[in-house]
Amino acid sequence: MRMLPHSARRLVIAFALCLPSWAQFNEFKTANYSVFYQPGYEKDLEFVRDWLDRAEALLKQKYGAPFTGYHIDIYLYPEPKPGANTGAANLKCCSGISAPKTGVISFLAPSAPIWKDFHGLTSLRLPKDENYQVKVLMSEYITVGHYIVQDTRSRAGGWRYYSAPEWFVQGLQEYDGIFHTTDANRETTGAALLAWAKSHPGAFTCCGSGLQISDVYNGGAAFVTFLAAQFGENIHARLLRDDSPIFAAALENRTKLGSRELFAKFQAWLAAPMPAVR
Repeated sequence: MRMLPHSARRLVIAFALCLPSWAQFNEFKTANYSVFYQPGYEKDLEFVRDWLDRAEALLKQKYGAPFTGYHIDIYLYPEPKPGANTGAANLKCCSGISAPKTGVISFLAPSAPIWKDFHGLTSLRLPKDENYQVKVLMSEYITVGHYIVQDTRSRAGGWRYYSAPEWFVQGLQEYDGIFHTTDANRETTGAALLAWAKSHPGAFTCCGSGLQISDVYNGGAAFVTFLAAQFGENIHARLLRDDSPIFAAALENRTKLGSRELFAKFQAWLAAPMPAVR
């Protein structure tokens, strides 16, 4: 075997040290997603695959759309990094003009050592356990599903996903992560969400500038829960598919109520002793 000159070997070693972190990852690939994980994290691969597949099933069952036209890379990081830590995951989506459009989800691996002795709580004062991890993963991946639903509209020119108030965008993601994952999320997290909304009435205001919700995650999820309880859960898909030019018009079109009337109905629902979750 011909040896490289000493200077060339130094360059090869330097290049190897500068390789990006993804070069150390294994890849599991399907038509719609790739999961990148480090050796020793095969259990996390199975965990993530299971919930990604359930998210795709939810998209078809709840929203009436197959997962198509997108391919998402999910990176399972063994230690915290910006956008992938005990308090957050991150979706960057999507690039490309023709299908499939591509995006990336950064996610702290469920078996990452930091979780072992972690005792932090969520904003609803619940443990950040496996139920929390599932909720976060579902809320990130189903977001792509929300894009897909809007892509199925028959007419161009309707409101676009991120032109909606942040309470709807984040609230719908949270709703799907809470009510379409584990039993503990549906029951315990769902009850905690409604209790939070009851104890934070000041987070919801109306109507000079339309409906305003100061906590876009908990408050948004509570209001989206109200929409499902009052108008049927398919209100979410109907809103996404509505081709009104702005979200406010789509909301009025699908509920047949102006913002003042809708807010009054929300307040009455929230004041009930045990408002229906779904």
